[in-house]
Formats: sequence, C-alpha cells, structure tokens
Amino acid sequence: HWFDFEFHYISKIVDFSQFEERHTGINIANYLKAKLISLNILDKVRSITYDGAENMIVACHHLGDNISRIWCCAHRLHLVVTNALGFWFKEQNIDNETRSSSMARSTTTASTVVSMHDEDSLNISWPGENDEDSSSSDENTADVNMADVTSDDDDSDSVSEAVEGDNSTNDQDVDESSDQNLIIDNWSNDVETKINPIEELILIMNLLKKCRTIATVIKKSSVVAAFVRKEQLILKIKTMIHIDCKTRCNSTFLLIDGIVECKQLLMKLFNEKRSLNLRLEQVNKLTTIELNNEDWDFLSSLQFVLKPFYFATVMMSGKNYPSIGLAFHAVHKLKHFCTKDRPFEEQIKQLKKLLLAKLYHYFYDDVEQNEHLQVSS
Repeated sequence: HWFDFEFHYISKIVDFSQFEERHTGINIANYLKAKLISLNILDKVRSITYDGAENMIVACHHLGDNISRIWCCAHRLHLVVTNALGFWFKEQNIDNETRSSSMARSTTTASTVVSMHDEDSLNISWPGENDEDSSSSDENTADVNMADVTSDDDDSDSVSEAVEGDNSTNDQDVDESSDQNLIIDNWSNDVETKINPIEELILIMNLLKKCRTIATVIKKSSVVAAFVRKEQLILKIKTMIHIDCKTRCNSTFLLIDGIVECKQLLMKLFNEKRSLNLRLEQVNKLTTIELNNEDWDFLSSLQFVLKPFYFATVMMSGKNYPSIGLAFHAVHKLKHFCTKDRPFEEQIKQLKKLLLAKLYHYFYDDVEQNEHLQVSS
C-alpha cells in the first residue's frame, strides 16, 4: 500500500511466487531474502507479518533483527475465540463423577447435555436415504451455502418440488468431518482440542455438536433441504446454514448466526418432522438434535458475544488497505467489550470472561508484539 507522487492511493500485490522446496524455516528465509533483493526492497522492509507456524517463526528470525516480526492478528484472534470457547474440544477421560457434577451446575437440564462419547445418539452424520430414486439431480440435493449475514441482495431462489422419497448421494452414513477441514493451513496448528471440563465449555461443545448435525442434515437430505428452502422463501429469510471448519473461527460464528436466524423454520421442521417423507431412523435423528429453550438462549448469547470478534476479523483481513494500524485499536475495543458487564446477563458475562483471558494470553501478555502493534497504530 502506498501513495504515488500525486498522492493517489495504490494497493497492489508486488510479487506472488510458487515455493516448491521443503518448507523449512531456513529455505523460506533464503527464498524471501532472494525475492526482496530482486525487488530492491530488502533494506526498506521494516516489518513482516506471519502466522504462528514454527517454520515461519524460524524464517522470520533469520531475516535479521532490523525487521520487526508481527504475528497475523486475525490468526491470533482466531485462536482467542476457538480456544477460549472450546469450539473443537473433545471430551477425554472425564469420569462420570466429574461429568455429573458439571451437569448438575448446568443452566440446562441434564437430559439435554449429551456426552460426545455417545456417537449413536448424536453424531454429525445422516442415515442413508431411500434407494427408489437415487438418480436425483443436483438441483434436488441440498448443498446449502452460507450467505453473507449482511447481504441485501434479493432472494431469487425458487421453491423446488419435494421429491417422492428422501434421497442421498450415499446410502451409508456420511461423516461430515471432511467438510470441517476444507480449508487446510497453519491456522489449525494451535487450536486446542483437549477439554477443560468446566460447565460452559461442555455446554458449548454439545450445543455445537447439535448445530453441526443440523447443518449436515440440511446438506445431505433432499427432503429436509426442500422444506428449509420453502420456509425460507415464505418467511423471507436470506441467511443460510452451513457447516463450519476448524481453521476459521468466523465459520463457527456464521453457523451459529444461521441457526439463530433460522429459528422459526427450524422449530417448524422439528414440530412437523413426522409429516415429512422420512424414515423412522431419520425422524429419530431429528429428535436427538432438537433445540430447547435453554439451547436457543445459549445460542443467542454466543451470537451476541461473537459478533464483535467476527467484524474485527473481517476488518483485519482487508486486502485493499493497510490493516496493521487497525489491529491494535480493534483488539483494544474487543477488550473493552469483554470487560463491560451487565449484572443480569450472567451467561454472557461468563463467555466474556473466557474470551478476555485468552485475549490477554495471545495479545497483551506478549509484550514485544503489543509494542509493535502500538507503534504501528
């Protein structure tokens, strides 16, 4: 980003290269130096932004002490959110006594909190559908993508007629874990997966399990997808529901936001599931993922708390303007948001407390990085 002699603002990618060697820190450092020398800007570089991968840390240290090394703030914000709220935690070696005591303190009833070990009752797969009409086209198969939550475009989708039988591309259970890893990069390296068994994290873990299953059902079931599309047109709901991925915390916010915005049609789906052309095991599957009042309240709290982090990440990810000067102010605003409490919002208060602890860990406790951000702002 720079201004020309007539003070016109210019934003341009100076160089984009393919790196075919082993991605070791030394190799990356040598390659970067060669590129900077060829562009005649090696002595002009004042800072370099990188993610938290070990090879990138080594590479940046080998570039020289005169170049400030700044972590990608969007990446750190991703770690703040995912690790604070346990988006990808897995329950491991928690004895029944610990689980029972945690559930007893839960804001929901014990029957609504399902163990992640209970794969039969709550996994993110969808039972195979009828074989009679297995040649259904892509138009009848639901591959529901998430629309931008701020989009003002008119909804021009037409309502497809419901097929006679509920069809799928595969008669076997389909594990949607592959969709959660569509974006593979260094952003998943430091995402924590071992659970600290406190009440809020167990609730989030199991609630996200339900949300991901709902997204999977909409994608894999043509009957459910047709029902959802029809209700979206009737209710004029533009927000869609899609599965999230481990490498982008904003994808989890969009999943939660989509579920909350589609609350009315999802409640109708759960109420009318027995009238749809579904098999008994599919109806039973929908029963296990029904959201009760406590679930909806908790999802609304998550949506409220995560929205500022979503917009901060979007702002930091801009490619047509220098974002480093905005990062420090964005993080400071998020800190202020997390410290601002209302006495009657205990659930939100606890979520903010978890986020604030990680915000300090990834930003304010790193003195060197914090100083670089302040200077750049």
